[in-house]
Amino acid sequence: MGPAVHPFRAGLEKMLSTKWELVETGGAMDDADVVRGLAEADAAIGIAFTKAAPPAPRLRLLQVPGAGYDGIQIPALPAGTSLCNCFEHEPGCSEYAMLAMLEWSIRLAAADADMRRGDWSRSSRFGGAPDGELAGSTVAIVGMGRIGKAVAKRAKAFDMRVLGVNRTVRADEPNVDAMYGLDRLAEAVRGADFVVLGCALTDETRGLVDARVLGAMQPHAVIVNVARGPVIDEAALHAALAGRRIGGAVIDTWWRYPTVPRQATAEWPHRFDLLDNVILSAHIAGWTTGTVQRRTRAMAANLDRLARGEPLDNLIAIGGRT
Repeated sequence: MGPAVHPFRAGLEKMLSTKWELVETGGAMDDADVVRGLAEADAAIGIAFTKAAPPAPRLRLLQVPGAGYDGIQIPALPAGTSLCNCFEHEPGCSEYAMLAMLEWSIRLAAADADMRRGDWSRSSRFGGAPDGELAGSTVAIVGMGRIGKAVAKRAKAFDMRVLGVNRTVRADEPNVDAMYGLDRLAEAVRGADFVVLGCALTDETRGLVDARVLGAMQPHAVIVNVARGPVIDEAALHAALAGRRIGGAVIDTWWRYPTVPRQATAEWPHRFDLLDNVILSAHIAGWTTGTVQRRTRAMAANLDRLARGEPLDNLIAIGGRT
């Protein structure tokens, strides 16, 4: 359901081994094609399902084409409908996190812009200040799930010191030099040059990075969010950046999302676009060709399991059950 899942159609048609009729629909619950589609669907792929959804009497599977299912109202699921998600975005998200830290240290985009203007002032031959290095620096990774583990593995390859922050503290976490519980987040970020958020959005993590945590960060430290926007207190982050109380931020996930592909930034309640110590992107970290291929394969496998009456993978909930 909706444009967000349309890119998977061609791959699903190739990867499915059982017979399915694939129908593309709009994204709004009251779209006529959504109403018709759900009335006849045995399975649906979508990122949103609310109490406003039309009747879906035959629906047995609601498959989310990603990890987050915060757009799904589980009590709205028809009785007996299984809700499943899929992952496979950790390579893209972790590479994005590494790119963000590298770009902050080396400022390659700015160097390119300088050269196009004929400006060599950053060169050592003209006394330019040296760039930073990731080697020897410290990254605190919040959330040691799939994304966090992938970031830790790559950070270690860059000779970084890695601090892990997680609800469950495991002493033997690979590629991690020290582990902290969520209740010690402020302590962990106090010693970090970079803070990478890779945790799920839950009641426990909503607003987790608040003014207190931001206040514990070093003045030069940079926060990178590839988790969910609301993991950070939006107003507190803007204030910390505007007041230069932290070094900067790389924001890929947001607090609100538009319904059209272009939106005037003047409508933002906090104008991050006017700050020069932020890098902004439109939730692209995990949206890679590899992610699409892996997720398509995972969703095709679940549809095949459903058709064959086999147990589903990544089952989150079943409608009508508490």
